[in-house]
Amino acid sequence: MSLGPREARGMGLRLLLCLPPLFWAAWAWGQDYGQFFLPLYRVVLDLALPDFGVLSLEIGHAQELVFKTQVIAERMIVVQGRALPAGLTVDSHTPLFTVLIHPIVLCAAALAWPGLAPPHRLLRLGLSLPFLVVLECLDTPLVFASSIHDLLSYSLNPAADQASRLIDWVRVLDGGGRFALCVAAAFAAAGLQGLVVGRLSHSAHASPRARALKP
Repeated sequence: MSLGPREARGMGLRLLLCLPPLFWAAWAWGQDYGQFFLPLYRVVLDLALPDFGVLSLEIGHAQELVFKTQVIAERMIVVQGRALPAGLTVDSHTPLFTVLIHPIVLCAAALAWPGLAPPHRLLRLGLSLPFLVVLECLDTPLVFASSIHDLLSYSLNPAADQASRLIDWVRVLDGGGRFALCVAAAFAAAGLQGLVVGRLSHSAHASPRARALKP
């Protein structure tokens, strides 16, 4: 996507206008947003930690709002060559504000994207929702799973190499990957919108010809 000076200025102006209300909405309703996704986080966390059951998953206060979870080993598991008994519980928490990046970026992209009429911006917001759900699945529950694996491994053998796919994934998220994924999701929503609008336009043009061919 190449932007001319006029489109770039318009996009910058729309960002300046839409970001403050989006930040305010995240501050005002961020806890409700996180609460809404807790059931989804529980499902993904169950899948990511097959040897554990989720005892609790909630929003609480530390120095800031955080997601808190407690999981329990449902069977004996082996970590770093040592057996851990069934019934072992592990606690973990992660800041809530990180997941608010997802809706802010997707909404800002829909509202500031160049060349869209207002109805198409609303359509972009709607088409962004499936990608928002994917982002939520890839973030908080996998951060919890990584934290729990890392905690168990480090407590049993601090000198061991802590590398794992989950830990590497969280390092990617914390190193800028979270924002990059949001931007990629915004472009994916734009591509999906192009397909949807193109098909609707094709159907609208095909219908008169189809009616004309009827006897």
